[in-house]
Amino acid sequence: MTGPVKSENLNNEAKEAKAAIERGENIHDAVRNIMLAALQKGRFDSVETKRVVRSVIQGATLGLGNAGDKSQQALRETLAGIDDALAKLAEASKLAIEEAAGRLHDYRKHDLERAFNDMRTLEGMFLDSIKEVADQSVGEAKKILQDLLRHARDSGTTAGDTAKSAIAALEKKFGRTLREVAAAGADIALSTGSNLAEAASGFLAGIAEALDTRAKNMRNARK
Repeated sequence: MTGPVKSENLNNEAKEAKAAIERGENIHDAVRNIMLAALQKGRFDSVETKRVVRSVIQGATLGLGNAGDKSQQALRETLAGIDDALAKLAEASKLAIEEAAGRLHDYRKHDLERAFNDMRTLEGMFLDSIKEVADQSVGEAKKILQDLLRHARDSGTTAGDTAKSAIAALEKKFGRTLREVAAAGADIALSTGSNLAEAASGFLAGIAEALDTRAKNMRNARK
């Protein structure tokens, strides 16, 4: 097993998460925005999503140096921000699949099946990522992450609930299982490459922009 990640080896989103923890203000929103920005730039698949999740959690743990008794709250807000971002990812995936189902000839069976599977396994990926970072952490950070992981496993996650609801809504809308929708795409797929990921990324960008606009309006209303 590898040891804790050192600050000098952090990637951009981990550095941003570390800085957000060190600032100690609006951690939830800051982490959610870091996640959304990073996910829009990636391949938009489960491998890239897990990498981003792990990086953000690792960065957050390294930002706890001066948090003291606020460490637990800081990591709780970090995980809540990640959870929120992953829920938005599930929403964006649902919108992309709905669009794809209307023109299946533009997509490949593999791309559709992967999108469905990524939603089904979203919560498990999130929980596994927390566990992996906890296993590599030391001291207070390790204990806090383990406690938060137990709570998440017992209570479930917003991302998991959103993904389940999205899948159920898609099944109801199409009147057949998502697996059957993917199979239908296999017979008439014409493209050599998929733009499903690009579509999902576009929807996610729209969601992120809406959240940013709402936050700015709330800040202006307080002035």
